[in-house]
Amino acid sequence: MLEAISRNPGIAPTRLGQKANVPYSRLTQYLKILEEKNLVTVEDGGLYITENGLRFLNEVRRLKSLFSSLGLVL
Repeated sequence: MLEAISRNPGIAPTRLGQKANVPYSRLTQYLKILEEKNLVTVEDGGLYITENGLRFLNEVRRLKSLFSSLGLVL
């Protein structure tokens, strides 16, 4: 979800749910957690990744690359 939000700043939650193939009821639970962790913010009905969210996403990307270089799938 963070990847989709970072690539589509201001994306509407319903559109994000479609892109992530997540039911809306579950999506709202995930978004609540991401907001509580200060990884995303909601402004004018759109979703935006925060600086903390971007740092977290970059770490996930780095780890994914590391695992991939070792022949492992994350």
